[in-house]
Amino acid sequence: MRKPSVLVVFLTVFIDLIGFGIVLPLLPIYSRNFGAKGWMIGAIMGSYSLMQFIFAPAWGRLSDRIGRRPVLLVSTAGAAISYALFAIGSGLAGQTALFVLLISRVFAGICGANITVAQAYIADVTPPAERSKKMGLIGMAFGLGFIFGPALGGISLHALGVQGPGWVAMGLCAANFILALAILPESWQPTSEHVAARPRLAQWIHTFDHPKVGLLVVVFFGSSALSSDE
Repeated sequence: MRKPSVLVVFLTVFIDLIGFGIVLPLLPIYSRNFGAKGWMIGAIMGSYSLMQFIFAPAWGRLSDRIGRRPVLLVSTAGAAISYALFAIGSGLAGQTALFVLLISRVFAGICGANITVAQAYIADVTPPAERSKKMGLIGMAFGLGFIFGPALGGISLHALGVQGPGWVAMGLCAANFILALAILPESWQPTSEHVAARPRLAQWIHTFDHPKVGLLVVVFFGSSALSSDE
């Protein structure tokens, strides 16, 4: 296994979560400068996670058809574009600014749904005996993203102004895209074993038919929800 591959995947998830956390210090400014009401602030915050929930299965299915590398590259490039749009929206005023910010967060959430593909990549390149340990990198990236995201948002806001957090996040995503383009090899093979396709409801039923797996799903959902609230 090539270590740079795992590093790039780790950075992809880490930067996605930094982008989530980077918005948090800006919410009081939206309320003060743009006249954002509570429901709009909620929409700007919630749209990212909602899009992740909707699009994660689609990214996963697409990566099973065309490979992990192109999906990770496209989603990372899209994330850079979304944060550029976020920076532009932060420099506007009134309802126009809020609308652009909302669109940018929707787009960022769509691109941030590539976490499932990152997990699949690690599963592809890791022997079964080491898979749990390497999957732990995804959890570590989550934690670090929630730690450094708000801090980076506050620092860049103070140093670069209201548009600073967006441009900083865009620069991080762009750098990660260049790194992935240069050193990230494809992990998926057409001969790889495929999981049986099921309708979405049937997949949920199949998952919760295994109590231990279902419990892990509930625990992971709860921990993610609590982290988002914090």
